[in-house]
Amino acid sequence: MSQPDFHHYAHGKLLLTGEYFILDGVPGLAVPTSRGQHFRLWKGAATEGMLRWRAFDSAGQAWLDTVISPNQWMPGVEIDPGFPHALTLKALQRAEQLRAGATTVLNGARVETRLEFNRHWGLGSSSTLIAALAELFDLDPYSLLEGSFGGSGYDLACARAEGPIIFSRSAGSVVVEPQQWSPDWLQRTCFVYRNQKQDSREGIRAYRAASIREEDRRRIGEITRALLQEGLYLRAAAQLLQEHETIVARTLQLPTLQEALFADFPGQLKSLGAWGGDFFWALSEENHEKVAAYFNDRGFSTVIPYNQMVL
Repeated sequence: MSQPDFHHYAHGKLLLTGEYFILDGVPGLAVPTSRGQHFRLWKGAATEGMLRWRAFDSAGQAWLDTVISPNQWMPGVEIDPGFPHALTLKALQRAEQLRAGATTVLNGARVETRLEFNRHWGLGSSSTLIAALAELFDLDPYSLLEGSFGGSGYDLACARAEGPIIFSRSAGSVVVEPQQWSPDWLQRTCFVYRNQKQDSREGIRAYRAASIREEDRRRIGEITRALLQEGLYLRAAAQLLQEHETIVARTLQLPTLQEALFADFPGQLKSLGAWGGDFFWALSEENHEKVAAYFNDRGFSTVIPYNQMVL
């Protein structure tokens, strides 16, 4: 196969603190994952001005293979949400709204995306795509995100980050603060997949319908900063994350994950992202083999050590 005319690589993401509250300008601690997504484009590789789009999963299997007419994403065209590539079309339409003609490079092109992580894991298949499209079209990624996939944008910051970041956004201004953060206690933690994917838009709607206390917003931000303190040890970190869980649970009027499913876990669990799906964070003084066995025995087979998940 010939070399692509355009190649972009973006990291996946995990938001360790600040979920939901980050939408209101509260700083959150986020990390890029060691696995991401490749985006490649070949010009003039499709016929009659059409766009050939193929998306491959981490096993190398094509989960999307389609031919799209540029007319399908022009401004004013109604996009059927039932299309398997509806969100991609929405992003392309948004690009045209931001600058007419931005997507012309796709006419007659072939695009291939290839994930390095399971596409059901919620690690950023959408954000890594937006990051690539923004680079291809020379557009601001946060403007492209707005009006297409939506969200706070921390995932876009992770897409090009080389380490942990503090992310905040308010009044349309994005602040990304790179962090030198790798305390020893992180190596006693891991991420566990819940065997189900959660729609983040549903979670955001639930948060928006809740009554948010200003003192909770302030405290979530304080916990985020406190985790970065030098000399913090595992038990102190676990106490901070337990408080974080309690605040989010109270806000959403939901039980914590630990209360609901893992009351006997020897350590502390921290939900990540939209509550109810994707990954959660497990902290324990037990070794990884014992922690993995605990979750495996309960039907959760994907248990990934921190240093294998995070860049």
